[in-house]
Amino acid sequence: MRTLFISSLVLIPLLCSCATTKDKTSYQERRLGAPSVSEADKCLDRIETAYAPRYPGGALSSGIEGWVVVALELSSDGKVLSRKIEVEKPTGVFGQAALDSIDKTVFNKADGARSCRMLSTYYLN
Repeated sequence: MRTLFISSLVLIPLLCSCATTKDKTSYQERRLGAPSVSEADKCLDRIETAYAPRYPGGALSSGIEGWVVVALELSSDGKVLSRKIEVEKPTGVFGQAALDSIDKTVFNKADGARSCRMLSTYYLN
């Protein structure tokens, strides 16, 4: 009985996925070589409803992975005043999909305008 109990303690962590979604995302960001966006620079506190970027069909069928950092300027009423691709890898593959998802994202109102950055990663499971 004791052996069964000890075996269970060893096997359970191996059989279950103990990583959170955030841990998995951080792993993929590191694996892809994506730049780090500090918590202070992120727009997460302003997002009311987020839209996941679509994976471009050509990149999907070719097995291409990558990332995009978009710089944003948000107004106090939650409108996107400006957005531009700051950096992306590979160039020209995922940028438009990232911009399209930002166009659909609903941002919260706040006390003032704010500049922030959003990192979108594209990876295959």
